[in-house]
Amino acid sequence: MLSRLNLTDIWSSLRVRQAATLYAASFAGIPLSIFTSIVFTRFLGPQGYGDFTFLGSLFDFAIIIFPAGIFYAGNRALVLNNRPSTAREYYGATLVYFFFLFLMMAVSLLVYGLVDPNLAGKGLSRFFLLMIPVSWIFLLAPFFDNMLHADNRIHDLAATRIVPKLITFAAAAIIYSVAESYGGNRLAVIWGIYISAFLFVYVIVLLRIRVSFKNLGIRMQEIRKHHRGYGVHLYTGILFSAGAISLTYILISYFSADNTSVGFFTLAVAIARPLALIPGVIATTWFKEFASQDRISRKMLLVTLLLSMLALAGIYLLAGPFIRFFYREAFLPVIPLVHLTSVGMLMYGIGSFFNRFLEAKGRGKTVRNTHIAMGVTLLASNLLLIPSFGVTGAAVAMIIGSSVYGIGMGAGYLSKNSS
Repeated sequence: MLSRLNLTDIWSSLRVRQAATLYAASFAGIPLSIFTSIVFTRFLGPQGYGDFTFLGSLFDFAIIIFPAGIFYAGNRALVLNNRPSTAREYYGATLVYFFFLFLMMAVSLLVYGLVDPNLAGKGLSRFFLLMIPVSWIFLLAPFFDNMLHADNRIHDLAATRIVPKLITFAAAAIIYSVAESYGGNRLAVIWGIYISAFLFVYVIVLLRIRVSFKNLGIRMQEIRKHHRGYGVHLYTGILFSAGAISLTYILISYFSADNTSVGFFTLAVAIARPLALIPGVIATTWFKEFASQDRISRKMLLVTLLLSMLALAGIYLLAGPFIRFFYREAFLPVIPLVHLTSVGMLMYGIGSFFNRFLEAKGRGKTVRNTHIAMGVTLLASNLLLIPSFGVTGAAVAMIIGSSVYGIGMGAGYLSKNSS
């Protein structure tokens, strides 16, 4: 079987090496994040760690809503462009839009922070409000994810994914060794480390891009055109799907006395995340080539599915012993959640693989409709299951919603290539 796949020839491909780089960065970030989470859970405790992840879920939800499809439009402009100087201008034009998007996001978050009873009831309102002025850091994450892979800047994209986690990992090691007896605001310490790490890396990547604001009006008009024909369709769908995913964490909090279950669910998803990364990273590195291809190579499909199934088996075998050894007894409820969320992550990863191909072909409406179907299904499942079954219901809802996503994206791909 391996000889038929011609693995030596495949490895010699630039795209394969880029895929390996990006996946190595993404995959390496997982154990780093997990080790960091071990330290953070001991530093913050189950409830404090739940507060940390809950606040993160609020900003995750915000950066799904407020980009409004502009970053997808910038992505499309870069995919169709072959001139480096013009690419830098697209970055500049998209950053101008970024500024106005952040203003809208900050005002909306301010209003939410002042009126939300759940934040007030859990004693997090003041802390949340203080984080809003630096929340533009979070908005840069979707900007880089969309722009860098479209411009084939895979090493820069890899840096945005791994270097902040390396910095956070180093800080966590220091906390573990010298600060366990710290008596101040521990939540503030953790968030300060987290935001500083991402700020440092994001500024360096922006400097490497050498953003240009030449021909700003022309480039902004072109991005608006791509937004109307492509970006808004993709945004509408992803607003439903990714928005429903982020709402899962928020709903767990709303139906819980504290945020402990939010932390459990976050850990389970983090451990299962490689199953979503494998197909997504492979498809990301071939994204530009997909635009000129009629179908996905059977070899690529086979390798992707094989790696995904091996990863699923590995997580089922190792997750239990890993959690028992590294986490305190209070975190044992994470084990069954990992088994459930792994299935959901596998289906989501398969859907993401076909999603990248459909995006590269400009089939925004197909992608949009599948994301809407997933989002509606996930939200309905969450509302039905979380009030009765809590965090376990959220994990089952993830399987249901991700299955709709994976099957829908695969059906969209096959419908184009069946004739």
